[in-house]
Amino acid sequence: MESNTTNDTTVEYHIPGAGITNYFFAIVYILCSLIGVPCNILSLMFFLNTASKVSSAANKAFFNTIYLMTSIVDILVCGTLLPVIVSFVRQRDPAWFSVKALCYTWGFLWEMLPFMSVFLVVIMSISRTVILLKPRLQLNRKVLIVAVLLYVAYLIGRTALPLFTRDATYEYWISEVYCYEMAGADWSYKFNSISRSVTLAVPVVPICASCITSYVIILINERRQNFKRRKSSDSEGGGKPKVRHAMNATRTIIIFTAVYIIFNIPVFVNYLLMSIASWSKCENDCYWVMFGKYPFLIWYSWNFTYIMCFAMNSTINPMIYYWRMKPVKIYVNDTVKRTSQRLSVTWIHKPNNETVYECDKIRHPEVGESAASKNGVLRESAASQNGVLKESAASKNGVLRESAASQNGVLRESVDSQN
Repeated sequence: MESNTTNDTTVEYHIPGAGITNYFFAIVYILCSLIGVPCNILSLMFFLNTASKVSSAANKAFFNTIYLMTSIVDILVCGTLLPVIVSFVRQRDPAWFSVKALCYTWGFLWEMLPFMSVFLVVIMSISRTVILLKPRLQLNRKVLIVAVLLYVAYLIGRTALPLFTRDATYEYWISEVYCYEMAGADWSYKFNSISRSVTLAVPVVPICASCITSYVIILINERRQNFKRRKSSDSEGGGKPKVRHAMNATRTIIIFTAVYIIFNIPVFVNYLLMSIASWSKCENDCYWVMFGKYPFLIWYSWNFTYIMCFAMNSTINPMIYYWRMKPVKIYVNDTVKRTSQRLSVTWIHKPNNETVYECDKIRHPEVGESAASKNGVLRESAASQNGVLKESAASKNGVLRESAASQNGVLRESVDSQN
């Protein structure tokens, strides 16, 4: 993979099913961008708004921070697909990737995003299992932030080391349809393949173990709850709310983790094959020599496993939030409703209480003038009615005063005559 076998864009390669498949990949990436970016932005807004509300609850704040970081990673994944889309639409032409600065920036960023996603899923799954085993344990959000920063520093160092030693560079690969780090030295090639494979392979064990353990704990707790419900006559609500909430949160994380595993097994397998090829003795590119007879592995597998699977995973994550988290569903529904009302608003209230039909006034001036004239007539009618009411009230008050004065005069005269 690190040779010049498939990164020479001046050579015309025979790519099976290139036309239709390229457009298919482009359509999938367009959908991931159009759906994933706004959905993940809504999720990020929710977790940002929730951060201050759950700050007093340590465990809720801990998991809220993980979801917030995951949303940021997913936004970056779905938001950086445009150069890949353009290259696929132009039948694997470098297009935007021909700009060296963009190629380096995009390649460097994508050397970290997938692995950052792996790290967050590991922390999430292990932390939930620990909480199930020790419900009274309080997780520290500061420790999480420090761990994430240290891991980011590791990813930056691992990615930048071959660049600083000038043993690697980023180039566009027509087989992958994205910019990839091309190792110039043998040690750099082996270092990259092994480090990536280990970084992807090692987390699979704790993730799977955590999922299985959490699932077993859920089954045990549910059986206990069912036994208590049968034993207690006044327990008709389906168990304590806290227990139900913990079980639902655990199920959400299990689903989230399972989806992650499904989408990331292919890239792990690909990196494993790459690691095997890197330690094989070949005169040229061992990956090409070993797997060149499988066109899919050469021309489609890397883009599918490394870019498309991560993009689809990032697009599905906010859907899981919406499906499994009731507060997220309420927040998204309210936000979409308010936004749609603002976009389709017809009456806009002015500071002077003047109501104007702005949309139709722009499209149809006569309608706007008619609405304004009607509003003017209504205001004049209301003012005249108020004036009549004021005059009527004043006249009534005058009559009442005169009647009261005359009555007082008669009473005084009667009193004087009696005296």
